[in-house]
This record gives sequence, C-alpha cells and structure tokens, in this order.
Amino acid sequence: MNKKLTYETVYDEIKRNIKEGHWKQGEQLPPLEQLSAELGVGISSVREAVRILGKQKILRIEQGRGTYVESELTETPEHRLDFLERATMLQLTEARLIIEPELAAMAADKATQEEAEAIVATADAMKRKVEKKRDFLKEDMEFHDLIAKASHNEIMYHMLDRMSDLLVDSRRKSMKWQGMNEKASSFHYLIAQSIVQRNPTQARALMKCHLEDMLTEFHKGEIKDEN
Repeated sequence: MNKKLTYETVYDEIKRNIKEGHWKQGEQLPPLEQLSAELGVGISSVREAVRILGKQKILRIEQGRGTYVESELTETPEHRLDFLERATMLQLTEARLIIEPELAAMAADKATQEEAEAIVATADAMKRKVEKKRDFLKEDMEFHDLIAKASHNEIMYHMLDRMSDLLVDSRRKSMKWQGMNEKASSFHYLIAQSIVQRNPTQARALMKCHLEDMLTEFHKGEIKDEN
C-alpha cells in the first residue's frame, strides 16, 4: 500500500473535525495559513484537501470571504459519506470513459514528436516508480494531462482540466486497489507506445480498456458494500 500523501492527512483531519462537531454546518474554517501551521504541513497540501472537499460539497469555498462547512457530517452515517465519495468517483470515471479515449486517439494523430516523447517518458517514469513501490501520483496525473494537451483541442483539454481536483482524489483511491498500480502502469506504457507510433485506433482502444478496468473496480466496491 502506498504511503498516505500529506494532503490526505489534512483531508481526513478536516472531515474528522466536522464529523465530531468541532466545525458545524455554516461555520467558517480557520484561515488556510492557520490550518497549515496547526497541522504542520505546507499550505499547498491544505489547499488541495480543501479543494477536494469543496468538490464533494462538504465545504463551500467563497472567494474573498473564506471556507465554510457545507454538510453537517455529525448527522450523517459514516457509510453515507463513503457512498457519496464513491459515487463521485464512479461518475467521474464514467465521464473520463467518454472523453479520454478520444483524447488519446487525437494525441496519436496530432501530437508533435516532442509531445509524444514526453508522454512516453512519463509512462516510463511511472513504471519505474511502481516497480520500486514508490508514490507515482505526479506521473499519473502528468501522463493524462500531457495526452490532453497533445490532442490540440483546447475545449476538451479544459474539460479535463476542470475535473483535475476530483481526478487527484480518484487516483488517491485507485492507487490502493490490489494489483491496480501494475495494470495502470502497463496500460500507460502501451498507450504511450501507440501514440508515439501514430496509431489512433489502438490508442483509443487501450485508453478505453484502461478506464473500463477502473470502472469494474468501482462496481466491485459497490457490490462488496451491499453484501
């Protein structure tokens, strides 16, 4: 299992404070700088956790005013929050399944040689980190971002970019599934090769298989929770 990321610790701590009633619905959280100092972490980790909680409608971020508690978790059964988080990730993966195979195909068709080589290099870096059982979240995110950029379709790229905060949390969960890291690394390598070899049909099919594999894992989680 991968070592817990710093922002995950902040994420869990904020949820714990809300669940235990220390921060109630409608109440403003301390400034991010204060949370950073109290938790002994960098402000970027606090900001990342707050962004994800905002996407999940647990926090409400008001520009220029501060961050407020949106959902009262003290009145919410624990499994309810887990369900909401999983539902968000499930729907996100479904959305990615629509968008990303086409981005991969477009990248295979339109990427410059430099862009294609950068995609291959990132896939290789992820493969090395998986083999050494090191955290590879940065390379995973960068791989999909490079493909989106290489599609040279600004609208589709920005659609994916708007989901970036949720994508981080999705990777955080899927990285903990048994055997998923090795499969994801293999898919990334094959997708990268199909892009550098200018094979849009193969790039599309491989990306589709990669995301369908993730979707299957989410559904397995639902079945386990129902039993």
